[in-house]
Amino acid sequence: MILAWTIFIRYRFRHLFCSDNPFKPVANMSEPHLIIVIPSHDEPALLETLDSLRRCQPAPAAVEVVVVINGSEQDPPACRQQQQWRWQQAQQWVATQPSHFATTLLYEPNLPARHAGVGTARKIGMDWAAQRFAPAQQQCGAIVCLDADCQVAENYLTALCHTFATYPEMPGCSLYFEHPLHHLPDNQRQAIVNYELYLRYYLHGLRWSRFPHAFHTIGSSMAVRAQAYRAQGGMNRRKAGEDFYFLQKIIPIGGFRDLCQTTVFPSARPSHRVPFGTGRAISDALCARKDLSLTDHPQLFAVLGQLFCHLDLLRAAPPSTMLDHLHPCLQQFLLQHGWPQRIIEIGRNTTSQAAFRKRFFLNFNAFVILKFIHFASEQGFPKQPLPEAARQLLLAMNLACPQGDTEQLLDFYRRLDRAGFWYQQGEA
Repeated sequence: MILAWTIFIRYRFRHLFCSDNPFKPVANMSEPHLIIVIPSHDEPALLETLDSLRRCQPAPAAVEVVVVINGSEQDPPACRQQQQWRWQQAQQWVATQPSHFATTLLYEPNLPARHAGVGTARKIGMDWAAQRFAPAQQQCGAIVCLDADCQVAENYLTALCHTFATYPEMPGCSLYFEHPLHHLPDNQRQAIVNYELYLRYYLHGLRWSRFPHAFHTIGSSMAVRAQAYRAQGGMNRRKAGEDFYFLQKIIPIGGFRDLCQTTVFPSARPSHRVPFGTGRAISDALCARKDLSLTDHPQLFAVLGQLFCHLDLLRAAPPSTMLDHLHPCLQQFLLQHGWPQRIIEIGRNTTSQAAFRKRFFLNFNAFVILKFIHFASEQGFPKQPLPEAARQLLLAMNLACPQGDTEQLLDFYRRLDRAGFWYQQGEA
């Protein structure tokens, strides 16, 4: 026990007394500094994730990994015992495994039940990371989110450093990801293939519609500059969807990007711990509570595109005139939610077309799009078979449509994302 607490104090507070503090002010501030935050609640693969980071190519800047081992005050005894064991394992790993980054362990086993969850755990780690950066380092310092059941490519750290150094105005980025498919039972493999294909199909549909804030919002595959994190009020405490809600504050700043040059490999496992997200979707699919082989109608992206591609006309003419040229389903949605008046107000409070577009998309955001898609699904745009919808979208994008099964379609969409397709088109 004395050894354990000695290790904890040594690594928890080493920045207070170590002469080799990696975050002391340095003369060359052109290179970013990375703090990787990993929430861990009863995660058996935590050490494998740390080993994956240890196998990475050393970064050209200081790197620290912060693990937030967390639990609820209402966790059952068996879970609490497991958490304590994970905590001891992590301490032993820090003490015995040589690595090219510093590691800090935060132990929070008794979080209030109303807040206990991944959002609070991320917030604890990200707030801690934000405090670690001196004021002069916040512009180049980056807070990176990873989960305790992920693996990463060997160039993960170097690619992060390169991207944040190359784009100094970038407030954050979404990292390329792939769910591992090997060694999965057939039903679970099909479920995760469907789920990941849906994520990529939905993103490409939004980008094809010219929605400027379309990015993946996956908690294990995102990074944010410390300055932007502070300016936007930090992470929320949501028990699910914390990543989506958080990035809706960061993306509209402008300059947000995809990082396509490395890969995060999130787990494809089912989970009952959150009400939605990857784990819940796979769990529901395996229990036949959700059919992941159906997806949103591809024509909905064309309907949204009618609106997004004609915003210049919307500002120049009365909204009623422009609405007449939109699909009746979209007209009905906009009228029901008071958009004609809101558009008039946006026009009155902006002095240029660029300002009008920026304010419009701050209001007509990802949340509104989700509401519209749910509305339209009940108003003549029913769900479609996922492979058929994914192929129709590719044809609309003037791309050769691959033949084959859903897994081959997923591979095609993955290759588009790895190649930065929308950056090549000059539209991302």
